[in-house]
Amino acid sequence: MKRLLVLFAIMALILVPAMAMAYNPGIPLPDNAYEVEHWEWDDENNEWVHYASGNTQALARCWRSSPRQGNCNKENWTIDFTHHASVAQWCEWSIGGTRWDWRILKPGTYAADCIEFTLKSNNDVFIDYEGFADLLRTEGNQSTLTTIETYYSFGEDLEGAEANGWVGAAALNTDDDLIPDSVALHGGMTTKLFNKIVVRECNSSCEYEDTATITLKLMNVKLWVDPVRGGWLAEANPPTPPQQ
Repeated sequence: MKRLLVLFAIMALILVPAMAMAYNPGIPLPDNAYEVEHWEWDDENNEWVHYASGNTQALARCWRSSPRQGNCNKENWTIDFTHHASVAQWCEWSIGGTRWDWRILKPGTYAADCIEFTLKSNNDVFIDYEGFADLLRTEGNQSTLTTIETYYSFGEDLEGAEANGWVGAAALNTDDDLIPDSVALHGGMTTKLFNKIVVRECNSSCEYEDTATITLKLMNVKLWVDPVRGGWLAEANPPTPPQQ
């Protein structure tokens, strides 16, 4: 939602159009690359942990390629080296709840701080809202008012939500956001989502509901990462090291 701009501006972020960004999915390994063993430092136990080549439980893996040799009488030899690292995008998120339930005795306008939302990543994250709408009655006489007006806003408290402005539920579906890479995003951004409903005298005593989805899309997934499950993309025939 564009009202999210106000909150992220406070966090020193700038919202940018998704199509304006250029992303690098990484480069393929050289044809003659083969995987080697490596070690990972364990902070908890203060020790190195060994991982053999091909171990998909590892958090990192290393390949070696492009051997060189020479044999003649010239005075100088120049050997070029390339040390390359490809870092995958990761994301950590948490939502304090995915269901909200109101119990309403009388008509009126009501607001609640329903969830806390935390997002952390090391590159741009696209947020897509789908299916948001006013609460729709699920039973009863359809001749009376069939919906409850529903609004959303972000803020640290109700006053902040009011200042940021309420957005009609359906408007979210065409108001997606791109949260750009930043120091704040790497460290983790936290806010609260408020909702407001307007219950009128012509709302019958029955049940009202809406179901929706929020999709977080990582914008810089590497070609060697499984885009569905995460982790390492399966390799049918990993290269074997050359004979010594």
